[in-house]
Amino acid sequence: MKRCLVLLGLLLNPAVATAQVPPNADWRTLETEHFRVTFGPGLEDLARRAGASAEAAYSRLAEELAAAPRGKIDVVLTDFVDRSNGMATPIPSNRILLYARPPVDQIDLAFFSDWIDEVVVHELTHIFHVDATGGLGRPLRALFGRVPASWPFFPVAGTPNWSTEGLATYIESRYTGAGRVHGSYHDMVLRTAVLEGAFESIDRVSGTGPRWPGGARSYIYGSLFADHLARTYGPEVHARLVRGTASAWVPPALAFDRVAKKAIGASFSQSFDAWRDELTSRYGRLADSLRAAGLTSTERIGAGGYHAYHPRVGPDGRVAFAAYDGRNSPVNRVVDPTTGRVRDLSRRNGLGPVAWLPDGAILTAQVEFDGPFRLYSDLYRVDERGERRLTRGARLSEPDVAPDGRRVVAVQAVEGTNRLAIHDLDTGETRPLTPARPDVHWAFPRWSPDGTRIAVGRWRAGGLYDVVVLDTLGEVLHEATADRAVEMTPAWSPDGRYVLFSSDRGGVPNLYAYDLGARTAAAGLASGPALRQVTNLLTGAFHPDISPDGRWIYFTGYHADGFHIERIPYDPASWRYAPALDGKAAGPDAPPAPRPAGAPTFSEARPYSPWHSLLPRAWIPVVEGNRTTGLFWGGAIAGEDLVGRHAYSLHAAYQPFDGLFAGRLDYRYAGLGNPVLGVELSRSWDDHRLAARPADAPEARLLSSEEAIAVHATLRRARVRSSASLTVGGEWVAERRRLLDAPGYRPAYPGTDFAGAFARAGFANYRQHAFSISREDGVSVAIGARRRWDLDPFATADGSTIDRSRDDLTAAAAGYRAFHGFGFANHVLALRASARMRTGPGAEPFGIGGASGDSQDGVVTRIGRPHHFLPVRGFEADDRWGTRGWSASLEYRFPLALVDRGHRLWPVYLDRLSGALFVDAGHAWCTARERRPDLFGACPAAGETPLVAAGAELALDFAVFFSVPLRLRAGVGVPIEGPRSDPAFHIRIGPSF
Repeated sequence: MKRCLVLLGLLLNPAVATAQVPPNADWRTLETEHFRVTFGPGLEDLARRAGASAEAAYSRLAEELAAAPRGKIDVVLTDFVDRSNGMATPIPSNRILLYARPPVDQIDLAFFSDWIDEVVVHELTHIFHVDATGGLGRPLRALFGRVPASWPFFPVAGTPNWSTEGLATYIESRYTGAGRVHGSYHDMVLRTAVLEGAFESIDRVSGTGPRWPGGARSYIYGSLFADHLARTYGPEVHARLVRGTASAWVPPALAFDRVAKKAIGASFSQSFDAWRDELTSRYGRLADSLRAAGLTSTERIGAGGYHAYHPRVGPDGRVAFAAYDGRNSPVNRVVDPTTGRVRDLSRRNGLGPVAWLPDGAILTAQVEFDGPFRLYSDLYRVDERGERRLTRGARLSEPDVAPDGRRVVAVQAVEGTNRLAIHDLDTGETRPLTPARPDVHWAFPRWSPDGTRIAVGRWRAGGLYDVVVLDTLGEVLHEATADRAVEMTPAWSPDGRYVLFSSDRGGVPNLYAYDLGARTAAAGLASGPALRQVTNLLTGAFHPDISPDGRWIYFTGYHADGFHIERIPYDPASWRYAPALDGKAAGPDAPPAPRPAGAPTFSEARPYSPWHSLLPRAWIPVVEGNRTTGLFWGGAIAGEDLVGRHAYSLHAAYQPFDGLFAGRLDYRYAGLGNPVLGVELSRSWDDHRLAARPADAPEARLLSSEEAIAVHATLRRARVRSSASLTVGGEWVAERRRLLDAPGYRPAYPGTDFAGAFARAGFANYRQHAFSISREDGVSVAIGARRRWDLDPFATADGSTIDRSRDDLTAAAAGYRAFHGFGFANHVLALRASARMRTGPGAEPFGIGGASGDSQDGVVTRIGRPHHFLPVRGFEADDRWGTRGWSASLEYRFPLALVDRGHRLWPVYLDRLSGALFVDAGHAWCTARERRPDLFGACPAAGETPLVAAGAELALDFAVFFSVPLRLRAGVGVPIEGPRSDPAFHIRIGPSF
């Protein structure tokens, strides 16, 4: 039965997906006036800080940006993931998810006064911004609720990502006095883009292209463009833009420049061009002054670009680092600077630092799943034979190996903060080196050459991120700096005299050195001021390391295409005295406003209850059916609680002319964690072709209904590089036939009841990268089996029995292998095979053929065609029928052009163009007993020649309305064997497989 969702002519956007958290954890909740904060074990103090921060930001946002959202806002605080992140969604209700991990190890996020303030302000800005609606949206929301659509329900959701992320990042900085607008990283990216001729146009910033800086461009360009608008038109400009977007009578996705023209008198495109000219002038003057002081000449080592981080020089001079080029998986890469030989040791999950072990292997940390919902960082040993995991659930990152080769110092995540820890490689024991405090965080520890000291980045309250030197008991011996510059990633000189690190104290991230000898002048080691500037770059420098022979400084250098590993000679005599702090490092020009007087009132923490967040918040009109069944009219609702313990969807529809009811209820319970339990109840109607129409009832309609109840359980196995699942269940199904418009007649076969069992299993480990045109280097496998027993075989008038028991077996597998070739991305050989078998007296045939694809929600219906399980391009979808069948496809996929263009703020962005050559084959047949013309017509035998075709396709990846990615494939299949000879053309949405 075909179905469409009628959304009153709305422009649909995909709902914002919420990240999964452990639904079976011991969650608790406390409340303030405007928020419910739900938190995991050990996080109550942090939850109260988050609640206080949210209340303070709430007052300012309601006054300065937009009307406050109705009802309380939910905040979930989780410490089950060793990554720093946050997200917000207005669907199904206003919800914020925060990962309780301070971002001290991220060079783009490291400038903060209090990380919980910053992330709360950022995500709460999203809520105020995206929740805003105007004169058309308010009455429609009152009628339909929070429908997951953009205009007019959530008009801001249909705008470019730079407008939402840019505003949130700008306000995070304005309200906290730190953040990314006041930091040096975003400034570095734009400065380098201007000076190296790679500044993005507004259409590219609004797109989804893979070129550096990829998805970060929305934050980088968006935040500093928002700052430019505030400086040009006043801070209140963003409130005007939000009001204009929310109240627009033309969808902002179609006319976003019009919103700006009405609010500020100039389009976004015009303002963006003016901002680019301003940056070109400003950065040109800065470049002239830096060149006048003398720039540092650097030498690149190995291939770079995109991500190349944390060079570490081994005893033999080889350099190991973490690399990801956007075309292949992240790897541990080793370069021999003498010969230029590059070797990739292994894939890796993440891009943290590596450390050399005495035997030539390297030690690193990477995240891996512990069950379906927890993602923790542990230590791994990597050599030419592969990787070996050393810890489990230790939550260790950023390791460094002591000179004795036995002790490892690392950062350990602990309940919303972190501490330093020592891990013994011999015993496997881990002990804390520093206490875990909410107002102190650590990053990137490094052992001194003699193993008696540790240099490390230390963040303290107020945004003081400095390099300090500890002894092996965790006591501070030296403070290299004490200011609001971001000073991080220290490294030692071979003689232990200098600690090198990255600092943005001069506005540009450069390398600096702290002279420990200058602090011991009595011993005759003083040689001037203790702090020296090592590099003077136009771009940026991070992650230094000095070769053991004292010849070279290796570091991560920034350029317009990303990060590279570079080196300069180690020459302390050439280092300059460190400059005074620039304005950004010393603090913002406009300090943040103080928080409202008085602390917010909190309720007592209580056990988590899902019910307030489980209620449905919207209903969607549903119209479904066809000419035979008639139109069914109804609605659909859905709900999911905050932590994903319960979820449901319900749609119900009624056909009034014949009094028919259809509907479906799905319920999922994840409170056990693993497995997830589910229940499904449904009734549906479909039409049947009448074999012989009664002479006196020429318009008779034969309908079949199916009422079903199913219960199932799903086990999941999640890994960073793969996933697997197994579902088993049972069902009861009642099939009935009903003859309409023929009074006095009944169907010869009234239907039956079934009991059934089913199982599904799946596995996937393929990869897909920023530049990919296809899945790469992996497989996907899916197997399904279903058995239905006829509980009430029908006895016919001639004494025979109709037994409709049946089995249905399906299997599909695809494999992908990437290799290098011409163009912007890897080439791929892809192979897919699928098969289906139906057996038993009730087995019904199926068809093979046609081109497969996907469908996409449109305005009033779905666009595209449903997926074909047994496709054979070059033929029609039902060119061959049978109860057994298979199909196979072999494709060679290749890149053609990285378009990466739109036009200003038009809502269509062209991403990339690729091609494919294919050979398809397939066959369907019946057994001798099943090949009865009265059942299936001309059903072929197994030995007949399969359908075979070959052809080619072009695929265009593009995006519409700024956030809806699509793939459009156009191709032709030429039959080689089969009932057709003419080429068959096809156009489809989505990949072939």
